Amino acid sequence: MTASNATADLPPPTHHVFVDFENVHKVDPTIIGQKSVSFTLLVGARQTKIDAVLVEKLMQHASSVHLVRLSSTGRNALDFTLAYYVGRAVAADPTGTFHIIAKDTDYDALIEHLKSRHIHASRHGDFSSLPFASKPTALPSAAAIQRAPAPAKASTPKPAKAPKVAVAALDEHASHVLEHLRSHAKSRPSREKTLVRHVLSLFAKENLTEADAQSVITTLKTAGFIAIDEKGRVTYQL
Repeated sequence: MTASNATADLPPPTHHVFVDFENVHKVDPTIIGQKSVSFTLLVGARQTKIDAVLVEKLMQHASSVHLVRLSSTGRNALDFTLAYYVGRAVAADPTGTFHIIAKDTDYDALIEHLKSRHIHASRHGDFSSLPFASKPTALPSAAAIQRAPAPAKASTPKPAKAPKVAVAALDEHASHVLEHLRSHAKSRPSREKTLVRHVLSLFAKENLTEADAQSVITTLKTAGFIAIDEKGRVTYQL
């Protein structure tokens, strides 16, 4: 057997995916159950709701899925726990590829350390940048449709109305923030950081984290109700 044939016979490396569910709430279920993918979902102690479709997918592929539910609510508890499970996986499969799904840049120090040890590791802000994730054709957001120029016609056409995402389709936190912003037009935050603090103040009794507030903002942004430019300025399409 030649060296090239021996290489071709080797199985593909396993992709180990670790999801900080406190930080990233939208999970792409299509990667669960893929060949050579090990999936670990870490859920915070205060997170009591998981989408039914996601739960069904986790149950269907229990052999390649690890669900970790934290009991501690301490600061950075989930971050440290995730690092522990990454370390265990690296020890068991040093030739694997390791992916952390989180917007939290604190994980970058861990990623750099793993790379210095010649471990293939990376952090992704969402599932779309995973090399093996499905790439569905994205539908235009309401904001994008509003910005699109009207096609040239002989007669002046009526401006098309942008489709609105039903409020009922939003989660409880996003719906509450949307209603509050609609009823307080003169006091809407103009900067992303201010909007994060604004969301936290609305749910002060629930002790939401900044990551939770950012997730609510991302939901409204994805639904087309708000837009945030590269300088953090917020505009509203309510």
